[in-house]
Amino acid sequence: MKLKEKEFIKALEASFKAYKDYGPRSTAKLKKIHKYFADLLLGIWGNDFEVFYLGDKSLGDKTKEKKVDGKYYPKSIDITIAKNGKAVFCLGIKFATSNYKQNANNYFESMMGETANIQAIGNLPYAHLVILRQPTPYYKKNSKVPSKLEIINDHDIRKYSELIFENPQAHRPIAMAIPILEVDDNTMKICFSDLKDFSKHNISILKGKLSLQNLYKEIVEYRNYYLSKNQ
Repeated sequence: MKLKEKEFIKALEASFKAYKDYGPRSTAKLKKIHKYFADLLLGIWGNDFEVFYLGDKSLGDKTKEKKVDGKYYPKSIDITIAKNGKAVFCLGIKFATSNYKQNANNYFESMMGETANIQAIGNLPYAHLVILRQPTPYYKKNSKVPSKLEIINDHDIRKYSELIFENPQAHRPIAMAIPILEVDDNTMKICFSDLKDFSKHNISILKGKLSLQNLYKEIVEYRNYYLSKNQ
């Protein structure tokens, strides 16, 4: 199974519909997109491996997130690939549907903390998928109507683009993608942003190092490396 952007969008639309139906606190918005990437990762790693993720019981899924031992504390991971019950690869997913700028630093610091906790042991890689919405609605407390729309720009991705080009360290994910998407609240349709609000430099990063296709490529490369060391 290869990463197909149309299938990714289809899964994301289903996740967004669940978000609108059940609200931001429900885990329903996570299940479709997690299922898509769980299937994708299992397709990369092969049937000799297991995949753990937040399954949808209504679809007959019996799987759940796997709690992985970190250096400092155990952590339930969005999607985990395991061999004989032992985690060998982790993927965290964040879908920022609203109030992104207000929470941007918290998201970033949380991501780095989670990554350092998992990767500091030294033998378990952690990749990240950070899905951003363009523009992003901002809701005041207890309001169901956005008070404004916020534009994601160079400033908002700078810390990610700098992090991913750092030398490998425990707090830097092994791979990362940041798709920027436009969402129609009425039709629930989603498409990729044309990135017109970004500089040429950051467009090249979003379409290159931080693209979905590069995330897929780097996961495949790590899988090949793992197999070469463990066969």
